[in-house]
Amino acid sequence: MKAIGVGAGLTATGGTAAARAGDAGAHPQTDDGEPGTSPDEPGTGTVHEVRTMIGGPPTNAERPADFYYQPTGLHVDPGDVVKFVFATPDHNVVGYHPAYGMRRRVPIGVEAFSSPLLGWVPSSIPGDMVDPPAEPTGEGSETGGGAGGDNGAEDEGDGELEGPVPDTWLHGFDTPGVYDLLCSPHEGFGMAMRVVVGDDPDAPFETSDPSALPEPRTGPVGLARVTLTDPALEPTSIVEAGTVEWQSLESVQSGSGSGAGGDGENGGEENGDGETDAENDDEAGEDNGNDD
Repeated sequence: MKAIGVGAGLTATGGTAAARAGDAGAHPQTDDGEPGTSPDEPGTGTVHEVRTMIGGPPTNAERPADFYYQPTGLHVDPGDVVKFVFATPDHNVVGYHPAYGMRRRVPIGVEAFSSPLLGWVPSSIPGDMVDPPAEPTGEGSETGGGAGGDNGAEDEGDGELEGPVPDTWLHGFDTPGVYDLLCSPHEGFGMAMRVVVGDDPDAPFETSDPSALPEPRTGPVGLARVTLTDPALEPTSIVEAGTVEWQSLESVQSGSGSGAGGDGENGGEENGDGETDAENDDEAGEDNGNDD
């Protein structure tokens, strides 16, 4: 695994590192300690960003809100780094691994990895604060960044940030293959994601049929079983798309049987005239009533 440097106070073990938002930034390094190439050059240590999000109203009646990683599907090259930004608090990042009592859903040979439970940088929370800051929530699962902006803090105008600052955690992906990740507190609500490293989308575990997954706790728990078998997160789809947003999941769009509406306001699909089928049915009913 690559060592990852993020400022003077950072330590890295097994390609994984925790970083505070106040550090200098994420800089991939090669195994010999030399700085990696610029993050905007693909295949040479690109840094990708994934945010931990909470959105409402929920798209499934079995959860109080949508808890998700954004994006939920991500294709990276071997040697790339993913920077997890904790835009909402009380989340972590865990690879499905036998060391945690789970059937492996990361490539053979990859060691167990897990972030700490993270949220906002403690130094950005006033020492006399009793209640937590208001969590940013979006409408229809289109949550923005943190409270007051993408960084979870408001800019006072002089470049200084005021308010809670999201913590960050970095993980380098060197071994090609398919990686399934979960958030321990919210896995049951569907907070899981998939990273495909390299261009081989073959996964040695189930990715399409929830009923074929191992029983929880060996297999994914709760609505994570739905997330990780969503057609939009098929490894081939992730490789083709590059990134898959939470809102693109079929289970999110359909509400996974929760009775949530479809694309139109009334749960119908739009026709070519911009009206939903439900609206047309209502109009047809009114016309029939007028003919009597």
